[in-house]
Amino acid sequence: MTSPAVRHPGEFRWETRLLALVTLILTAVGIAECYSSATYLTSWFHEASQQALAAAAGCLIFLLASRLDYHLWRRLAWPLFVVTLAGLGVIGAVALAFRHHTGPAIVNRFVPYLAGAHRLLRVGITVQVSEIARFTLTAWLAAKAADLGPKVRDFRQGFLPLMGILGAVVILVGVEPSVSMAVVLTIIGATVIFTSGARVSHLALVVGIGVVAVAAVLLLDPVRAHRQATFQGSALQCTDGQACESLIGFGNGGITGVGFGKGTQKFGALPEAYSDFLFSVIAEELGLVGVVFVVLCYVVFCWMGFRIARTARDPFGTYLASGLTVAVAITAFMHGAVSTWLMPTTGLTLPFMSVGRVSLLLYLFSAGVIVSIGRQRGRPARQR
Repeated sequence: MTSPAVRHPGEFRWETRLLALVTLILTAVGIAECYSSATYLTSWFHEASQQALAAAAGCLIFLLASRLDYHLWRRLAWPLFVVTLAGLGVIGAVALAFRHHTGPAIVNRFVPYLAGAHRLLRVGITVQVSEIARFTLTAWLAAKAADLGPKVRDFRQGFLPLMGILGAVVILVGVEPSVSMAVVLTIIGATVIFTSGARVSHLALVVGIGVVAVAAVLLLDPVRAHRQATFQGSALQCTDGQACESLIGFGNGGITGVGFGKGTQKFGALPEAYSDFLFSVIAEELGLVGVVFVVLCYVVFCWMGFRIARTARDPFGTYLASGLTVAVAITAFMHGAVSTWLMPTTGLTLPFMSVGRVSLLLYLFSAGVIVSIGRQRGRPARQR
């Protein structure tokens, strides 16, 4: 019996190159728009130059990650995940102990209270640990699912352990509180578990529980309840300032936009224009043409990501590429939905584009890992 033919890696090369190209384009456009949207700040040059330096470092990280054997992340998945879980545990403990206010100076030094939440950890550099969890959680779930193999379809032996860890991470992120990031991590984790072959009935049960949990948070948490009520009550009267100003930016842009750097909504009307509402700035300055171009770049990125996942050389590569691709897709979608008033404000940035140096580095690193998975296709699967 002859073994099946193995496709040559060169046959897949265009997919990894196209993914790398759209990643570079999104990053470059993001630097330009961050420069434009931050011009009203007194520190605009510092912000723009820091973002450009982060992009340069991120490109080097992208190249390194694309050249490394992605199986390295299977070996490091557990220790990286444990460190991430410890960071989330520290932040969650502080958030529960000092709900809706700052803690003692020593606590606030390491876990600052900003924008109504404890989400950051200062350890030499300031990082949002839930951002790191997008990769470490995905890598751990992918490695564990690959180890379980067909057992993933068994509720007790496979599905429940995976969902238990995912649930623990989501709860820790939710108590910060960061409901939007908790939703993102849930979708990423569910994607990895579904891709690994879990039963749809098991996932449907978890989805039902998740919907009830999110509804409970929106109703019982006073901040989220007020935000949701404001969003629903302002739908016809446009009384939600952030959402209305974002829509005005879209209206001002028209088909071709008012011109790069000539947008006016960024001058105080849109809070966090260079991060939470960057899509509105793009719409105003580059118009419908710019919006369609950016959306198409994300579509191509996700298309290539899923093609790479489908043809990966082993299950771990498939699960990891699927999770990392969905991380970009769902975050970009939710950012766009907030900017176009389809959902309440979440605070999620636009992947590869919004200001956020650590976030940019992590997205470029994740894209490099996807390219690494793509480059190794067509070779025999590794035996453990």
